[in-house]
Amino acid sequence: MKKAYLSASISIFFWGSTAAVSSLMLESLSTLALVFYGSLTATLFLMAVNTVTGKISLLKSLHMRDYLTMFVAGTLGIFLYNELLFYGMTRLLAQQAFIINYLWPIFIVIFSCILLDEKLTLIKSVSMVLSFVGVAVVATGGNFAALGAVDLIGVLACCLAAMCYGLFSVLTVKIRCDKFVAMMIYYFFSSVTAAAVLLISGGIPQVTVFQVYGILWTGILIYGIAFSLWSVAIACGKPAKISNLAYLTPFVSLVWIYFLTGEPITSASVIGLLIIISGVFLQIFGKKQ
Repeated sequence: MKKAYLSASISIFFWGSTAAVSSLMLESLSTLALVFYGSLTATLFLMAVNTVTGKISLLKSLHMRDYLTMFVAGTLGIFLYNELLFYGMTRLLAQQAFIINYLWPIFIVIFSCILLDEKLTLIKSVSMVLSFVGVAVVATGGNFAALGAVDLIGVLACCLAAMCYGLFSVLTVKIRCDKFVAMMIYYFFSSVTAAAVLLISGGIPQVTVFQVYGILWTGILIYGIAFSLWSVAIACGKPAKISNLAYLTPFVSLVWIYFLTGEPITSASVIGLLIIISGVFLQIFGKKQ
């Protein structure tokens, strides 16, 4: 369990840096370019990991139907998710975008009811309402009278990103493939899709030395190592307890945002986040019941 908690803590530490690092990168790099370079770096890193561990040979056991399913999942859950989230970050404060993004556990519940025939209970319904109230608090800064001043496009982009990741999480439940190999394939298809869109829209931009550092941080530490260590944590510890630690990520993110970007953390963001997380935990409790 010590190994599990240590691995999970490192993962959460790196995942928490996503909003702050991405916000800094988006000052000089387009959302599409960031998705492309981050996905490509993650693909190469996970390819190296899978080669060293011998898992790369598992690619031979996959059929064309598996690759098509993974193409859809990777395009939806990696490419489109990150593109929408990054776009939302260009219109909102980093803390607002990342907190609203934490609706994804609620969308997992919604899509599980639609696609996996899970029952929509009263507790789950209340948890959804709580989470969306939390989003409203974050988006309005706690002032509901200022609803007209809210950047609805930015909020909608982050909500759609959460929806994409929620759907991705449900769809990948039925994909029978080693997690490390599957993630490598998801990131590969994400990088291919991003490259295609970039080439159509004008070409793949060159990056500066500063941007390379940010891309390596994103692709290797956030996408690669954090995911790898999280898988180790789940394998070594008790999955239910370890999984709940993931909800510490947005709180860690606020610390990263404050120190890296200098963006002041508002009380509305903290209150809204607490309301969203309470909704998430309520639906977890409802599922156990």
